Amino acid sequence: MLKRISAFIISAVIISAAAIPAYAAAPDLNLAAETAILIERSTGKVLYAKDENKRMYPASMTKILTALVALDYMKPGDYITLGDELHETPAGSSVAYLAPGETILFENLLRGLLIMSGNDAGCAIAYDVAKKAKGVTELPYDEAEAFFADLMNKKAASLGATGSHFTNPHGFHDENHYSTAHDIALFSQALMNVPLLKDIVDEQTFDAKGAGSNPPAGATSLEHNWKTHNKLIMTSDENFYTYANGIKTGFTDEAGNCVAASAEKDGVGLISVVFNSPEPGVWNDTKTMMNYGFDNFAFIDVQKPGELLEKAAIGRPQLGAPAAIDVLSGGGFRDFFSKDEASRIKRAIVYDAAVLDASKPQPAGAPVLLAPIKKGQILGKVTFTLDGKAIYTGDAVAAAGAERRTIGSDFRYYWNLAKTHLLVSKAIPYWTGGAAVFAALIITLIARHRRKIRNQGFSMYRWR
Repeated sequence: MLKRISAFIISAVIISAAAIPAYAAAPDLNLAAETAILIERSTGKVLYAKDENKRMYPASMTKILTALVALDYMKPGDYITLGDELHETPAGSSVAYLAPGETILFENLLRGLLIMSGNDAGCAIAYDVAKKAKGVTELPYDEAEAFFADLMNKKAASLGATGSHFTNPHGFHDENHYSTAHDIALFSQALMNVPLLKDIVDEQTFDAKGAGSNPPAGATSLEHNWKTHNKLIMTSDENFYTYANGIKTGFTDEAGNCVAASAEKDGVGLISVVFNSPEPGVWNDTKTMMNYGFDNFAFIDVQKPGELLEKAAIGRPQLGAPAAIDVLSGGGFRDFFSKDEASRIKRAIVYDAAVLDASKPQPAGAPVLLAPIKKGQILGKVTFTLDGKAIYTGDAVAAAGAERRTIGSDFRYYWNLAKTHLLVSKAIPYWTGGAAVFAALIITLIARHRRKIRNQGFSMYRWR
């Protein structure tokens, strides 16, 4: 029974850390949006959500995925000569004013897509990517767009999307073209991990020639003046948000006002998605979620590498050796958590049965280990839980070694003790003094003995 108890020793403590809440427990933010979501950018953790899996029309937020697919096949420095594919731009849709016969850097074509939200840029990208992927120079546009849409759907699935289907590269309304706040957040997270795209979606304007400063010889390079539709990053707009750095707006009559936004403050990056929120709600909803995220969440070092977890006693330590050793964390654990849930993170250490001294009681929080123990030896596992669910498991290791006590170790201990304190030059005065005392004692005893003998002899003589 004692062995079974020893094998399951647990030391549990409350950690002054924080934890991410289930978003269902988040406060009602009173958003005007039909659906919305807020995530932390690097981890993807959901901080808040409202009907995030409801199927919605994404409008021009579609172009986030279009840009990601495009860079799977094209390089920023590629030059594209635009053609009749531009005539396939849906009538009445947003355009970047591209012209057939114009030569443009692919990087700047992406700017026309993301800054100006040009549907013509979307058509051009779909056409050229399809030709590149199929290895052809000519292709009917309908076939190219269908091929590109298939690439989009495969890319969406690879990013973890579960509720999306795309039929075109620009988001012009189609009943079979839909997504969710959850999926758009995933696409936005992926976009913000691409440095070029991250920079582009933070640009308020583009005023330059599409082909750049060194266009190919004979190329037709047009001047473009593009301005973002994202009021969150427009410093001159009343809806400007100091921490915003992207990403993409969207609007159709069917979709309503939408925006996928990114913001960064004190090293924390957040992404929000708002679907169908009327002006100015689309901006206010975004700011409300961002402020909620920045005010209530933070990165927390729940455990640092080499951190002291507790001290463990050694059951039979060698004479003169420490009777306990430090137990350290084998690794670190840092994550993004809600500030108001510190009391719900708990730590437990479970030691391997083989390292516990079964002959000793094992009170909680005071393990007794069985020597020998090696420095760096894994003694067991440390686990952090939130509401009973494990969020991290790592090794608990010995900070120092401990040898087993034996008769030989006892002999060495006393021998070393003697060598250290008795068989040294500093001890000569003590040896001399001791010898003198011993000699005096012997002389005294001999003298007493002789007197006793004489006294006994004298008594016998008088009796006779």
